Amino acid sequence: MEYKNIKMVGDTETVRYLLKKEGKRILYVIGINPSTANEEKPDRTIGRVMRFAEDNGFDGFAMINLYPQRSTRPYNLHRELCVEMHRNNLLAIEELFYDVQSPTVLLAFGNNIRIRRYLKDCFRDIVSIIQQYSPQWKQIGNLTGLGNPRHPLYARKESLRDFDVQQYLK
Repeated sequence: MEYKNIKMVGDTETVRYLLKKEGKRILYVIGINPSTANEEKPDRTIGRVMRFAEDNGFDGFAMINLYPQRSTRPYNLHRELCVEMHRNNLLAIEELFYDVQSPTVLLAFGNNIRIRRYLKDCFRDIVSIIQQYSPQWKQIGNLTGLGNPRHPLYARKESLRDFDVQQYLK
């Protein structure tokens, strides 16, 4: 998959709500937070997302995140939830999924969801938006030892497996 015709919603310094490459079959991916990828260049995570997408028969991807704050290290995320940033993230996600039926949604945030207490709540809010579109929830290979879907950087080349989002949220 070539890194061309990429659409980004956000900016290059502080937030990214969406990074998308159109295609006939799009893999929707939920990560933890955006790093450095933009419309011109991918980062390591986006490179891996593109490979997983292509290896599993997708020709496009849409990358969203639990929290839209840009940071190369998840430990640098805000200590407390920025409500406005979260609200804008949810609006972008609603717009992304509007009119999409049965999207394939890959959960790819790994154990970093435990870094900040608010991240699991962000995930719940995102699931409540996407659930109405009858998604097919997926994970890469097996869950981590802590029971979270693997981050693409820490997953081997494996096929996508079904993920029970309702069980996970309990």
